[in-house]
Amino acid sequence: MHPGRWVVVFWAVLGVSLLHPGLPGAGRASAQDADQVNFLWAFEALVSAGKVTRQVPIREDTQLKTGDQLKMFVELRTPCFVYVIHHGAQGEVQLLFPYTLQQFSADYRAAKLYEIPPADGWFRLNEHVGRETFYLLASAQRLLDLEKLLDTYAAAQPAEQPQAAGNVLTALRRLIRQHRSSVQPGRPVPIAGNMRQGVEGVEITAANFYSKTFTIEHR
Repeated sequence: MHPGRWVVVFWAVLGVSLLHPGLPGAGRASAQDADQVNFLWAFEALVSAGKVTRQVPIREDTQLKTGDQLKMFVELRTPCFVYVIHHGAQGEVQLLFPYTLQQFSADYRAAKLYEIPPADGWFRLNEHVGRETFYLLASAQRLLDLEKLLDTYAAAQPAEQPQAAGNVLTALRRLIRQHRSSVQPGRPVPIAGNMRQGVEGVEITAANFYSKTFTIEHR
C-alpha cells in the first residue's frame, strides 16, 4: 500500500497503515448449512462537514473526502469464510479481514462481532485522492488460491508488486464471475460494537458464495 495513504484512527491519529483449515466453530452445522453462507455485515462512515460529524451507512458506491473515516463489521451466523480486500487508487492491495489468514484457525467463530479495524480503530482518508475499492467475499469453503496470491503480494518487492496486485484482482474478478449464487434479500439487523451510535447492519444469506463490491470516490 502506498505509504501514508491511510491512517488507522484510535480516537486519535496514529501512524499505522491499513492492516494486511477447518471451518470456524459454531457447533455442528447441518448438511444444508455447510453449503450456505450466512453472516451480518455493516459498513459505516463518519462524515465531517465543518464542526458537524454524521455517521452514515455505506451500502453502495459513494463519494467521500479527505478526513472522512470508515469502519466495517462482520459477524458469522453459520460457519463460512469472509474476506474483505481493499484495492487503492495507486494499485495497492490489502487484506483487511481476516486480520491475518492465520486467524481462520485461531480467533474465528460464529456469534462473535469482528470490527474492521479492531476495537476503536477507524480507517481515515488522507490527502491522497482517487478511487478506493472494497471487495467483500464470503464462501462456504476457504479460497486457498486467492489466499496464496495475497501472500505473494504481501511478500513481493516493490518492483514485483504491480504484477502481484494484478494477479489478486484477476482472481477476485474471476471468482465473482464464476460464483453468481442466489442471494436472499438481507434484513436489517442492529449491530452495536464500539460505535458512537448504533449501527444498522444487514443479514446476508447465499448458497455457497457471496460477493459485493463497494467503490468510494475519494475527492
